[in-house]
Amino acid sequence: MRLLINDEKKVDSLPNQKKWTADVSFQQANLSSGIYADISRLYPSLVEQVHIPTAEFLTDLVAKRAPVFTLQSYQFIKQTELNPLLASLGYEGFINQTKQIPTRHDNWHDLFNGLIWGLFPSCKQAINQLHVQDIGQFGLKQRTKQRDALTLFDECGVILAYTDEQQKTTLQSHQWMDSFWVNRQDWFRSIRPFVFGHAMYEMALAPFIGLTAKAYFVQVEPCFFDCTLNQQYQILDQLVAKQILLDKSLANNQRLSPLPLLGVPGWYTDNSKQSFYANTKYFRPKRQKVAKV
Repeated sequence: MRLLINDEKKVDSLPNQKKWTADVSFQQANLSSGIYADISRLYPSLVEQVHIPTAEFLTDLVAKRAPVFTLQSYQFIKQTELNPLLASLGYEGFINQTKQIPTRHDNWHDLFNGLIWGLFPSCKQAINQLHVQDIGQFGLKQRTKQRDALTLFDECGVILAYTDEQQKTTLQSHQWMDSFWVNRQDWFRSIRPFVFGHAMYEMALAPFIGLTAKAYFVQVEPCFFDCTLNQQYQILDQLVAKQILLDKSLANNQRLSPLPLLGVPGWYTDNSKQSFYANTKYFRPKRQKVAKV
């Protein structure tokens, strides 16, 4: 399996721009374990498919997962190149005005984007709303710090629910060995990742050393881990949506921290060995700030 990388860096303009593309067929992909374990549990009918679902199928799939999606009249539509309204409004404006989400046919990136709409509907709506607000104020072409942060989270974010502040500190200070190996038993018991960025799901189809997400930390009570998986997603969806929309937690990217995705226990075969975490080109130490004289 190989991963095709395009030079285009803008990731949320018109959706017909080329993005990361995994050269992996639906039949080749293993969506039943590892980083995809939540998807297989919450979308059991997805793994039964033989092809990437159509926009129509995706609408039904997400509607069953998140009834609010249908109640608010959202739907996925097949993206066509000749759509003057999409061209004039831009991707975010088009969704906001029509409640239709353009989806490319047979496209991993857009499939995972759709699945995230079902897992975090309130967050996706909040992100769309803030994009449209900024576009209304500054125009479609001028990027704001908030729009950059929203896009980074939307594409590469992983929500990290944790109970102990030291868990957050350890990761933010890049003490990877301590978090991923020494305290390995804590993962999925008192600290747990929830993939939000659909590009992370796509890139993980053909994992490579260097694959790094952006962690968004959310402290939870220990009882959070007694909830069902479905309840955990619902809790985080409401909580993070409020933080994004009302608390402006993504007014810039300072809330986001690098997270070497392949280091998460159980998400990559090679990380079952301690030596895997010795690669400092991937598990980079924290840069020391140089004091100004």
